[in-house]
Amino acid sequence: MPPEPAAVTTAAVTTAAVTTAPVTNAALTTLWSGGYTASMGGSAHGIGLVTWDGAELVWGGTIAETSSPSWLARKGSTLYAADEAAGLVSAFRIENESLRFIGSEATSGQHPCHIAIIDETLVVSNYGGGSIDVIPLESDGSLGRPLPPLSAHGSGPRPQQEGPHAHSTLAAAPGVVLSADLGTDHVHVHRGSARALTRDRSIQLPPGTGPRDLVALGERVLVLAEFGSRIFELTADAVVADAPIVTDPGDADQAAGLIAGADGRFLYAGLRGTNRIAVVDAVTLQPVGSVPSAGDWPRHLVVADDVLFVCNQRSDSVAAFVIDAATGMPEFAASTAVPTPTFLGDTRER
Repeated sequence: MPPEPAAVTTAAVTTAAVTTAPVTNAALTTLWSGGYTASMGGSAHGIGLVTWDGAELVWGGTIAETSSPSWLARKGSTLYAADEAAGLVSAFRIENESLRFIGSEATSGQHPCHIAIIDETLVVSNYGGGSIDVIPLESDGSLGRPLPPLSAHGSGPRPQQEGPHAHSTLAAAPGVVLSADLGTDHVHVHRGSARALTRDRSIQLPPGTGPRDLVALGERVLVLAEFGSRIFELTADAVVADAPIVTDPGDADQAAGLIAGADGRFLYAGLRGTNRIAVVDAVTLQPVGSVPSAGDWPRHLVVADDVLFVCNQRSDSVAAFVIDAATGMPEFAASTAVPTPTFLGDTRER
């Protein structure tokens, strides 16, 4: 759940000095980093770069100053950022080693925390109020006018579930878009193209679980619950399986950042509280094991090739783990200081 902002501002978006670290280099893995700036009580200054050369992890500094870019998404030569503090989505043109701001649009709800790119549109989850925004993309990557949002209502039994909290979306199949509502314990099913979505039905998860992150593995859809340290598998209409992600969950753990490994055999998730990375067998959904996250509050994870990178938000650090191909277990390799990181993304276009 996003913290309350220290001071909600609409700080101007500017391009900062370019770092010496290249955005793409065949010898390096280069990651975009997003994080909380002063507008959300953090120490970041905008979008930055982290590089990994197989031995050393290096923070390359800020390449574009902007307010609290807590989630990033790339399409072609454009990078999009969600500003949780100001309720904006911004677009940046990728120009060699720098980012150039090209525009922004306001979201319909507060604290936009996730962006998915579906059918030439941005589909934005607003944690505050639970609405989903659809923003068409122009041919040059710039933002079009937002379409009418998909609204939400309801609540859950936990104090953190006082109202709807949209947390992520996923294109589960052609013409099917799912959204996880952490506040109401539902995964909503939408049909149509992204520019003409209709909410078809909703899948109820157990009360108080807080569905947070969605992952597709082929035709399977998996959901990570923030509370209770569990993972669920869904069909089009119901939950068909669920399992704990660790054998020894902490009472106060809040799970975050579900991702699949490069070969799809294992799943990884952060446990904020006990500060661990959980490893799950993707076929059986049974826990394989866990390792310390090498920091505090592992919020977001990304796998690039055979390396797992972890944002440790509260310790202002990013850690790298080499994944054992046979067991799926990550082994700590390096860490570097990164200001209040909340997101990492591979700069290579997929």
